[in-house]
Amino acid sequence: MIRRTLLYFSVFTLLLYGCQDEPEIPAGTVPEAKMAQILTDIHIIEARVSRLGMTSLDSSTIVTEYMKAKVFKKYGVDSATYNRSYQFYSTNPVFMERIYNTVVKDLEIRQKKKNYKGL
Repeated sequence: MIRRTLLYFSVFTLLLYGCQDEPEIPAGTVPEAKMAQILTDIHIIEARVSRLGMTSLDSSTIVTEYMKAKVFKKYGVDSATYNRSYQFYSTNPVFMERIYNTVVKDLEIRQKKKNYKGL
Protein backbone atom coordinates (compact mmCIF):
# COMPACT_ATOMS: atom_id res chain seq x y z
CA MET A 1 0.00 0.00 0.00
CA ILE A 2 2.72 2.47 0.99
CA ARG A 3 4.82 1.39 -1.97
CA ARG A 4 2.00 2.02 -4.44
CA THR A 5 1.22 5.43 -2.94
CA LEU A 6 4.86 6.45 -3.11
CA LEU A 7 5.10 5.23 -6.69
CA TYR A 8 2.08 7.30 -7.70
CA PHE A 9 3.54 10.32 -5.93
CA SER A 10 6.84 9.92 -7.75
CA VAL A 11 5.20 9.54 -11.16
CA PHE A 12 2.94 12.52 -10.52
CA THR A 13 5.82 14.79 -9.58
CA LEU A 14 7.80 13.67 -12.60
CA LEU A 15 4.92 14.49 -14.91
CA LEU A 16 4.36 17.89 -13.37
CA TYR A 17 7.89 19.15 -13.33
CA GLY A 18 9.67 17.06 -15.94
CA CYS A 19 12.99 18.55 -16.95
CA GLN A 20 13.79 21.39 -14.59
CA ASP A 21 17.27 22.39 -13.51
CA GLU A 22 18.19 21.56 -9.94
CA PRO A 23 18.02 24.62 -7.70
CA GLU A 24 20.66 25.25 -5.09
CA ILE A 25 19.93 23.72 -1.69
CA PRO A 26 19.63 26.47 0.93
CA ALA A 27 21.91 26.47 3.96
CA GLY A 28 20.41 24.74 6.99
CA THR A 29 18.44 22.24 4.91
CA VAL A 30 18.52 18.63 6.06
CA PRO A 31 20.69 16.63 3.60
CA GLU A 32 18.83 14.32 1.22
CA ALA A 33 20.13 11.09 2.77
CA LYS A 34 19.13 12.13 6.29
CA MET A 35 15.75 13.40 5.04
CA ALA A 36 15.13 9.98 3.47
CA GLN A 37 15.91 8.26 6.79
CA ILE A 38 13.61 10.62 8.68
CA LEU A 39 10.76 10.15 6.19
CA THR A 40 11.20 6.37 6.30
CA ASP A 41 10.82 6.39 10.08
CA ILE A 42 7.86 8.78 9.89
CA HIS A 43 6.04 6.55 7.40
CA ILE A 44 6.59 3.55 9.67
CA ILE A 45 5.24 5.56 12.62
CA GLU A 46 2.15 6.59 10.67
CA ALA A 47 1.52 2.97 9.66
CA ARG A 48 1.91 1.80 13.27
CA VAL A 49 -0.45 4.44 14.62
CA SER A 50 -3.06 3.71 11.97
CA ARG A 51 -2.94 0.02 12.93
CA LEU A 52 -3.63 0.88 16.57
CA GLY A 53 -7.25 1.51 15.60
CA MET A 54 -7.67 4.61 17.74
CA THR A 55 -11.16 6.00 17.39
CA SER A 56 -10.14 9.50 18.39
CA LEU A 57 -8.28 11.56 15.83
CA ASP A 58 -6.84 13.65 18.66
CA SER A 59 -5.31 10.61 20.33
CA SER A 60 -3.71 9.33 17.15
CA THR A 61 -2.36 12.82 16.39
CA ILE A 62 -0.84 13.09 19.86
CA VAL A 63 0.83 9.68 19.55
CA THR A 64 2.11 10.47 16.05
CA GLU A 65 3.56 13.83 17.08
CA TYR A 66 5.19 12.28 20.15
CA MET A 67 6.84 9.61 18.00
CA LYS A 68 7.90 12.18 15.39
CA ALA A 69 9.62 14.17 18.14
CA LYS A 70 11.60 11.03 19.01
CA VAL A 71 12.62 10.64 15.35
CA PHE A 72 13.75 14.26 15.18
CA LYS A 73 15.81 13.76 18.33
CA LYS A 74 17.30 10.54 16.93
CA TYR A 75 18.55 12.39 13.85
CA GLY A 76 19.50 15.61 15.65
CA VAL A 77 16.95 17.74 13.79
CA ASP A 78 14.34 20.06 15.26
CA SER A 79 10.81 20.25 13.87
CA ALA A 80 11.34 23.73 12.39
CA THR A 81 14.37 22.58 10.39
CA TYR A 82 12.52 19.47 9.25
CA ASN A 83 9.47 21.51 8.17
CA ARG A 84 11.62 24.04 6.32
CA SER A 85 13.53 21.24 4.60
CA TYR A 86 10.36 19.36 3.72
CA GLN A 87 8.90 22.55 2.25
CA PHE A 88 12.00 23.05 0.08
CA TYR A 89 12.13 19.44 -1.12
CA SER A 90 8.39 19.24 -1.79
CA THR A 91 8.56 22.29 -4.06
CA ASN A 92 11.53 20.80 -5.95
CA PRO A 93 10.42 17.42 -7.28
CA VAL A 94 13.85 16.47 -8.60
CA PHE A 95 15.06 16.22 -5.02
CA MET A 96 11.84 14.75 -3.66
CA GLU A 97 11.89 11.97 -6.24
CA ARG A 98 15.41 10.95 -5.24
CA ILE A 99 14.48 11.08 -1.57
CA TYR A 100 11.36 8.96 -2.04
CA ASN A 101 13.19 6.45 -4.21
CA THR A 102 15.49 5.93 -1.23
CA VAL A 103 12.53 5.77 1.17
CA VAL A 104 10.78 3.13 -0.95
CA LYS A 105 13.94 1.03 -1.21
CA ASP A 106 14.51 1.22 2.55
CA LEU A 107 10.89 0.30 3.30
CA GLU A 108 11.12 -2.67 0.92
CA ILE A 109 14.31 -3.87 2.59
CA ARG A 110 12.76 -3.50 6.04
CA GLN A 111 9.64 -5.34 4.88
CA LYS A 112 11.69 -8.26 3.54
CA LYS A 113 13.65 -8.44 6.78
CA LYS A 114 10.55 -7.66 8.85
CA ASN A 115 12.63 -4.98 10.56
CA TYR A 116 10.27 -2.20 11.59
CA LYS A 117 12.06 -1.36 14.80
CA GLY A 118 14.72 1.16 15.60
CA LEU A 119 12.59 4.14 16.54
